[in-house]
Amino acid sequence: MESASYYKKAHFIYDKESQELVDFVVQNSFATAITAINIEDFIEHIVEIADDIEHAIVSIGEEKIPEFLAIAYRCDFSVGILPLLTQKEQLKNLLLSSNMDKNLEIALRDDAKRIDLVQLGEELVYSQAIIGDIPLVGEKMRKVRHSPLTNFLFALKKFFSLKLQKFEITTKNGQKVVTAGSAIVVLNHTTKGLLSKIFNLEQSMRDGKITLVIISPSSLLDYIQLVSSLLFFSKSSKTLPESIGYLQSESFDINAYSSKKVVFDNGEKAPLPATFTIIPEALAINASDDFWELNQKQGSQKETIKIANLPDKNEIEKYVEKRIPFFRFASEERFKDLFLVLRQDAKIDKIYLVLMLLSTLLAAFGLFADSTAVIIGAMLVAPLMTPIVSLAMGLLRAEQGMIKDSIWKIFLGVALALLASSLLAYILPYSQTTSEMNARVNPTLLDLGIAIFSGIAAAYSKSFKEISQNLAGVAIAVALVPPLAVAGIGLGYSDFSMFFGAFLLFFTNLVGIVLAAVLTFQVLGFSNVVKSKKGFALVFILLVSVSFPLYISYDHMIERYKLAKMLEEHRFIVNNKYIIVKDAKVFFGRKMRVVDLKLNVRESLNRKDLEELKEDIQMLFNEKLFITTELEYIL
Repeated sequence: MESASYYKKAHFIYDKESQELVDFVVQNSFATAITAINIEDFIEHIVEIADDIEHAIVSIGEEKIPEFLAIAYRCDFSVGILPLLTQKEQLKNLLLSSNMDKNLEIALRDDAKRIDLVQLGEELVYSQAIIGDIPLVGEKMRKVRHSPLTNFLFALKKFFSLKLQKFEITTKNGQKVVTAGSAIVVLNHTTKGLLSKIFNLEQSMRDGKITLVIISPSSLLDYIQLVSSLLFFSKSSKTLPESIGYLQSESFDINAYSSKKVVFDNGEKAPLPATFTIIPEALAINASDDFWELNQKQGSQKETIKIANLPDKNEIEKYVEKRIPFFRFASEERFKDLFLVLRQDAKIDKIYLVLMLLSTLLAAFGLFADSTAVIIGAMLVAPLMTPIVSLAMGLLRAEQGMIKDSIWKIFLGVALALLASSLLAYILPYSQTTSEMNARVNPTLLDLGIAIFSGIAAAYSKSFKEISQNLAGVAIAVALVPPLAVAGIGLGYSDFSMFFGAFLLFFTNLVGIVLAAVLTFQVLGFSNVVKSKKGFALVFILLVSVSFPLYISYDHMIERYKLAKMLEEHRFIVNNKYIIVKDAKVFFGRKMRVVDLKLNVRESLNRKDLEELKEDIQMLFNEKLFITTELEYIL
């Protein structure tokens, strides 16, 4: 490897913060004679000293860099940038290290290469310029005069009032792009900039082209996702984000229909319309080998236009000068396909009635047989989920026909299920309750949570053809028909406590699914607002209403759990016989609280022992108990 050569003489331009580097630079070990001068003096006397400058090392604040580079370009001297170690952004952009000796060596090399500059009138774009608004990430482009909190609140206000505006862009080759966006970012380089974090721009500071990035979110949620990618992710992707489009050309004529100014890095502004042009090989600079590897010279004159993610000129009127909705709009094609399916799902047909009858009878036999497998089979056959999802879309879109058809279909299915299961219970020669039945007569807030997440999963599954087959799995998770079958069995037994408990579980599932599905469809963009506000409000009121008994039941469940744990942790000694509670279950019977115990003992218990044990257990409770026990002897 050839040894590097260094400039014989150079100027060191510094400011107040970097004054501490003067001795370090002047006393360099590369035999370069250094003339140190403050940036203010340099600018003031540039006319007198311009002819004497061959190379300048600059260590100044980032906001002063554009003005200095403009001087270097006009006076045609090379530049080596020497950031302070605290100037992380400059170090990152130039791919420099935290080794100041190494950085000084690079800045003094006599091997400067030329980079392109972007020009707007007399103003040079050192890094980027913005037309429009990029709330939460673009605020550093304006001069900060307030506290960070005030600036954040200002940005938040702009975020919620974000609008798209119409842009007209013409490339050097005459290609005209008419689109809409919240902002255009004019880039000179993005080596380590925010935009480079989320996708690969395939850009070089020596490619002879300007890059325009157009930001056009279709919803505030899309914008949040974009901002999150900018701020928190560092791996670039070759896939263009949905809210982004970009163009590359030697020049651009840009006009915006709302913004009147272009804002530069240093806070300076220029009027619109504006013409940006590239100045190829405008400025000679020193940089690291990694920097030049990333910014290799490119000679292609081909323009790049990637705007498939942006609104075209036929769609602009839908977006321009309107606040961006919080939720995105679904495409017309996707909405049309789903809407046709859901409208058909709301209609009553013979298949629905037959499947409702079969699934209810299958669930009922499974409940009598205490067979979980049979009950799961009934859930797979049950068709009740489809009209519920249709009802959710009808409420969202205020489609009265779909709402009425769905309600009627649900009502008919529920009535058929109750009738079939009650008749079966009435006909069968015995009346007993199984554990599967008991599991469905005391719904709690946990069941409401299951219903809500099942509603989200149902709406999401129905929205995408490729995963619509997963709706059967959702039906298993929420179990609509088994509670109906238990409610019908309760009617057949004339046990209205069983009926109301099981029907409450079904009704909880129904309103939870509808409410969650409505909101999920809204998030997926099928409507920016819930149009049937009265219907949605009614569902919400019903949900709040059922929450009270569910909360009480949940509270009782927690109480039973605590009592059972207390019994399991308690040690009983009856007539010098040690008794361990291996397992305890506490539940409410029809007239009194029932305690079911499994006991471990070493000696047999007589009637007197059991009576004393009962008294000891009774003392732990405030009400009369019905106690059952099962003994296991420890040998």
